[in-house]
Amino acid sequence: MSADYGKQTWEEIRDADKDRVVILNVSATEDHGPHMPLDTDTVLGMAVANGVAGLAPEEVFVMPAVPYGFNEHHKDFPGVIWIQPETLLAFVTDITISLAHHGFRRILLLNSHGSNHPVLDLAARKTVIETGVICVSASYWNLCADRINAHRKSEIGGIAHAGEFEAAMYAHLHPELVHLEKATEQNLHDPDSRFFNLDLARGGGKAMLMRWWSEVSPDGTMGDPTVADPETGAKFLQAAIEETLALVREIRALPILDRTDHH
Repeated sequence: MSADYGKQTWEEIRDADKDRVVILNVSATEDHGPHMPLDTDTVLGMAVANGVAGLAPEEVFVMPAVPYGFNEHHKDFPGVIWIQPETLLAFVTDITISLAHHGFRRILLLNSHGSNHPVLDLAARKTVIETGVICVSASYWNLCADRINAHRKSEIGGIAHAGEFEAAMYAHLHPELVHLEKATEQNLHDPDSRFFNLDLARGGGKAMLMRWWSEVSPDGTMGDPTVADPETGAKFLQAAIEETLALVREIRALPILDRTDHH
């Protein structure tokens, strides 16, 4: 049996190991500077999910991606498709509840677009409350931040949106679609700020302010893609795959607990 959920028959789903971790990548379709495609988040998120399946095909199912996300703040850049957070929350929760109905007990909402994270956190919590299954939300870059910093070439602030991290991985996967000659550095790191720095591999800011993207970036980039290269991208991707697999294995080991209503 393959790890591709969509390639199964209904009988294969009926008979499948329900302790496989079902991975649902939720991403976005949006601007990634003049140097990268709109589908960056989906391509990278699915590369991580499918990479996990390649290493552990009997431990996971990979769902078809949700390629749209919570990103209305990007809509000043042409091509962006935005979903309201309430809609996305309901849509993702309908998927997880469907999986629980079919008997799956372990679900990973694998985020590959930063602003989705609070929505997916709520979707995971609602799934647990409504179904009793284990449902976890995680942004894949958070799982491997230490390893990203070990390989990066950019300064702090260089990894935020369409910066070194994403550009390097996409260049590794599809070099013909990344045009680094069009890339510009848009490093917004403020060393004097205690709260608002957004470098994803440095934990992000301690407080959240999400402005209109066109207010802070002239071309849709936040970070430094100019130092990206495919070789570093391969290391980034391998780190993301391996750390996501480690999370999957912890999820598989978690016990299913019984509630106690103390009324």
